[in-house]
Amino acid sequence: MKKLFLLLFVLGAGLSTQAQVTWEEMSKIYDEELYPLAKDVSEMTDKVIANGNVVSIVKDTGTTSVQKIQDKSVPVKYFDYYLLTANGRKIGPLEAMQAHKVVHKFLDVLKRVKENASQDNTKEIENILNSL
Repeated sequence: MKKLFLLLFVLGAGLSTQAQVTWEEMSKIYDEELYPLAKDVSEMTDKVIANGNVVSIVKDTGTTSVQKIQDKSVPVKYFDYYLLTANGRKIGPLEAMQAHKVVHKFLDVLKRVKENASQDNTKEIENILNSL
């Protein structure tokens, strides 16, 4: 019985550590990749806004944003991610997999915009941003 309890304890600790690493990685990607890239792209086009803890993409149908907010209800430094849709809905806090998909989708779109912004492809940039 003691061995079974010890095994369950070790497995549980491993799973919680893995989940925490995922959120730490998300925070690092948001802070070190997504937000600086959004700042750079916002200087190239007025269709991207990076302000405070929000990265927004302005599309023909409205603005879609991802927001990172520190969760003060837990004693460790932990962040919640929200998706703000074009029709005004605030979805979140997102689960780990959802946050991962949203942040990486924004990152992918902004990378493509930055690559195309070096040329004068205004129509292509509009299409990329509207594809979000």
